Amino acid sequence: MAQLGNCPKCRKLYLKIREICDECYQKQEEDFHKVAMHLREMPGDTIQEVSEATGVSVSQIIHFIATGRLQIGHFPNLTYPCQICGTSIRSGKVCKTCMDSLSQQTNANRDNKMVDDRNNKYGGYITKYL
Repeated sequence: MAQLGNCPKCRKLYLKIREICDECYQKQEEDFHKVAMHLREMPGDTIQEVSEATGVSVSQIIHFIATGRLQIGHFPNLTYPCQICGTSIRSGKVCKTCMDSLSQQTNANRDNKMVDDRNNKYGGYITKYL
């Protein structure tokens, strides 16, 4: 059953069939076709150059890539920034360096939690000092 909601792009009330209202969906489709046509003609352009030439925002082009609508394997200069450090990447949301750093932090947090759990397993405050 479809529900009513506000479009996240234009804030208009709409019947939630998609993530966005019909007007925004039509605009998004037009933007996608502009980007796709431009990339067919100029496959070596960067994301900024595509944005400037088509009038489509960089964030919208990144959305097309993230949702799999644009396959950047065919476009060697089409990169976008890592969400953490800003380094240019071609897939995912974060670069390998940031992913490794996050993984190390997660492992360290998990190890610290295991030590805390062991210390708390045998009682409370006093057992830590015996």
